[in-house]
Amino acid sequence: MDSYAQAATRFSVLGSYAGSMRRIITGPRNFFEEYGKSGNTLMPVFSLAVSSVFYAAASLLTHICPQPLAAVVIFFINAAGMPLMAAIAGFVLSRSVLRTNIVFSKFFGIYAWAASAALLAAWIPYLLLLVEVWRWWLIGIGLIMVCGMKRWEAVMVVAVTLACMIGGYGFLAG
Repeated sequence: MDSYAQAATRFSVLGSYAGSMRRIITGPRNFFEEYGKSGNTLMPVFSLAVSSVFYAAASLLTHICPQPLAAVVIFFINAAGMPLMAAIAGFVLSRSVLRTNIVFSKFFGIYAWAASAALLAAWIPYLLLLVEVWRWWLIGIGLIMVCGMKRWEAVMVVAVTLACMIGGYGFLAG
């Protein structure tokens, strides 16, 4: 492939990422409805990776780190790993308690898309709490639109998953 074709491919993938972020921010219900029908499992992972790189780099602006390379790696692992762990907890809960038949890739996609959008602003210290609430709201919308959960089921999955995450933090910190 020549350099022009490679650049065009790179631009189209990043353009797709930017368009997805715009759509999830401006119309999350429509976005998740389209995602549920699309079957695309790679784009949520790619979007999470891009947003995690952005978050890691931007976080260096708000943290004084003696070893910035190590800090970037830690920020990236946190940004990309937490949605994965939350998705696993939510998936186990939904399969064992609610008996849903959704596949993990779609379930993880909901968490990845929500985190991808939230990470764009999560590095700003005073927006962190607001962004976290918004991320969990996006996850709830995704569970309703993609998985076909009732509102109370989505609230239960979000609340129990969030409680498990907070409990896990407390366990690790204690």
